[in-house]
Amino acid sequence: MAFSRLFGTNQKKTQKKAPTINESIQQLNQAVNQLGKREAHLAKKIQICVNNAKSKSKKMDKKGAMYELKKKKQLENQLQSIQGKKLNLELQILSLEDAAINKSAIEAMDLARITMQRMVSDSMIDKVDTLTEDLEFEMDKIKEIGNVLSEPLGEIYDDDDLENELALLEEEDLDLGNNMGLQRNKSIEALDDLLGAFTPNQKKDEDDEEEDESVEKQKQALEATMN
Repeated sequence: MAFSRLFGTNQKKTQKKAPTINESIQQLNQAVNQLGKREAHLAKKIQICVNNAKSKSKKMDKKGAMYELKKKKQLENQLQSIQGKKLNLELQILSLEDAAINKSAIEAMDLARITMQRMVSDSMIDKVDTLTEDLEFEMDKIKEIGNVLSEPLGEIYDDDDLENELALLEEEDLDLGNNMGLQRNKSIEALDDLLGAFTPNQKKDEDDEEEDESVEKQKQALEATMN
């Protein structure tokens, strides 16, 4: 019991605050940079081993050349491991960046939802319904007033009666035209009879006038000869 109190095993453990997405991405980038430096260092050491192997091979130091090649293989294995770790970290960074974008989109959508809920409340829906009903009622009143104003003023006549009266007027005009035609024909006939009665006498008078003019001309010609 005293041992437990001495080391504080009964004390509440403090939970470490989880890092944010940006903090996690930053830490991963730092790890990628470290692995990149290690990768460059191993690549240089591998190249040195290759150069040493070639140099020892020229000097007929086969054992030394084989040693450099084995060392190169070990370094290549480490380099391959480093590259795998680096790739995994880069994939995690991409996933966190995608998660950050999704988080921002979700927060924006949630904010829009809250804003719309504040703007469109139940009371507003009821108000819109009431407003729509009032507008329709007022439009119906305006339509009714327009129909009343478009109706003819004064006494309303029956179309059938007006058509019958029009038919009588047309019939009277037709009878009047026929009577006038008969009277005109009778007048023409009377005028023809009158002209027929006076035409012979008129013709005789015209012949007498022509004869007198001929005698006068002959008389004037005789007197001219005698002179």
